[in-house]
This record gives sequence, structure tokens and C-alpha cells, in this order.
Amino acid sequence: KLHLLAFFISASLVNIAANAQTTLVAGDISIIWNQADTPDDFAFVTFIDLAEGTGIYFTDCGTTTLADGFRMPACTEGAVKYTVPVGGLQASEIIKYNGNSDFTPYTDSRITGNLGLATSGDQVVVFQDASNAAGGSNAANNPKYIFVIHNASTQFLGDPTDSNETSVPFGLSDTGLPRTALGVGAGPGVDVEFDNTVYTGGYIFSTVEAAKIALTDPANYMGSNTAGADAAYDAAVAAIPLKLNIPNLSNDTFDFDNLISVFPNPSNGKLTIKNSGVALYGVTVTDINGRTITSLNLDGTTVDRALDLSSALSPGMYFMTISAENAFTVKKLIIK
Repeated sequence: KLHLLAFFISASLVNIAANAQTTLVAGDISIIWNQADTPDDFAFVTFIDLAEGTGIYFTDCGTTTLADGFRMPACTEGAVKYTVPVGGLQASEIIKYNGNSDFTPYTDSRITGNLGLATSGDQVVVFQDASNAAGGSNAANNPKYIFVIHNASTQFLGDPTDSNETSVPFGLSDTGLPRTALGVGAGPGVDVEFDNTVYTGGYIFSTVEAAKIALTDPANYMGSNTAGADAAYDAAVAAIPLKLNIPNLSNDTFDFDNLISVFPNPSNGKLTIKNSGVALYGVTVTDINGRTITSLNLDGTTVDRALDLSSALSPGMYFMTISAENAFTVKKLIIK
């Protein structure tokens, strides 16, 4: 009986582990960098916590409305599977593909070959196996689409005529903000492309929703055809952090938040940071799309600091991130 009990306990634990992975929905992660110039690379950010063992697939195979999924007959452009490592991922973490052993090649009857992004324009489609959050052996025939970034055009063509084009995968949207289908090519039309695109906005946000809006806005992306020889593009790639800075996800910010205030608010841009003796080192103001408007050095001040931002800010809503040595806070700022 003891052996039988041990067997059932063991089987239950295996079953629990097998069902503990995270089932994603559209927009839970997004691609923020897509590089076809050597070395092929991309990066994604997660907006939710991901349990270890969760399987996520990435491919440059396009989708078509005629096939109701990936191109038919079988796409030969390849795919990789990312398996969330032990310990899982926290919302806001950013993962790069190249050189990361958590990515492994994937093929099935619908997708064959090896992943290779085309310099004539390409896409990265993100999907999960709809029947198994850990992944299976038939994922491309049973896809649940999560996100797509598309460098070949600013448009998604309904039934693409070449392998570098894609329709909007089922369940995703290329309108509004946040969006789940991001067209960041050089212009509308077939193969009006960039080899490479990267997010160029800020990485400090007041909420996860604000991060989603900024990171899926085509206006916050730049394109390049000369990775490694384009200073602006290369700098934007080098600036990709390990994670987003979202104070609401950090326990380190709560006490600090109560020690700092901004007055008056609303204001005409002339305001004061009211300080309760904390050494402050910097302030960054971003707009509602996550674009940095201005940054100032506060030089470790522990007293109130008057600021005149009237020439930099137009009427509207902004977010002001105020940083100390080991903490930061984000204040909503209204300019009238």
C-alpha cells in the first residue's frame, strides 16, 4: 500500500508540474528588436510572470488568410523554441535570442528548416502550442499567436506573395495601442523593408500598460540596413536593458514614494520636488508613449529642488521618474 501511495503521489506531482506552465494570450510578450544582418538576432519582453518550463515558439514563417495559419505547403524557414528556465521569468524581463541556450531549433510537419532572418525584409512570429503550454511536437499545426513584428513593410498583406511577407496572424491586431502586430518596415507596399529594426523609446514606465503602449508603437522604432556600421541603430541596440524599469513591480519603491512629492501639480511647468531628506540623483520626464522628453541631474540633493520645465513641456500628461541611489518613484505630471 505504501508503494502504491508513493506511486500516486509521484504521478500527481508529475501531473502538477506538467500543467504548471503559463498559458499566454495575445500581447503577453512583444518583440522589441529584429535584426536580419549578421548575426541574426531578436529580443522579446514579457509583460507577465512566466513559469519555468513554459514553451514559446519564434519563426520567420509568414501566415496567410488562405491557409488560416502558416504558409502551405510546409514552410521551410525554420523556428526555435524558447523554454523558460528554472525559476521562471518576472514580468518586465527582456530576453535576447542569439547565444541563449534556452532557445532550441524546432521543426514539425508545418515548419521545417532553420531559422534565418532575410535581409530583404522579414518577420518574427511568436506563438504557443494551443494544446500544451509547455509545448509539443505539433505546435505549428496548432498555433496560438501571441505577437508579430514585421520589417518588410508597414502593412500586413492579407495573402503575401513571397516568404518575406505575412498577413496579420489570427487573433492579433495592427491597429490601435497597444497592438499585437507591429509593422515597422520602411513604408507601405510589398518588400519596402528594413533589414533591422529596434525600439528607441525609454525603458522606465509607470505601469505595465504604459510599457505595452510604448513598446508596440511603430513611432518608437527605427530601421537600419547597416547593423554594425550605423551609430544610431547600434547605440539603440546596446541600450536594451535586461528588464524594464516599472516601479509598481518593485517593493523597493513604496516607502520612497511617500517621501517625495511634486508641487504644484497640475502646473505650467514651473514646479518643485518636495524632498524629505533623501539624496536624489536624477529626474527623467517621459510622455504617455514612453518617449523621453528631458532628463536632469539632481546631484545628490537632499532638499527641495525647484525646476522650470515650461520650455520643454507642452500642455498634457507626462510621467516624472525621480531616482535615488537604490530606489525610484514615478509621479504623474499634468502640464496646463
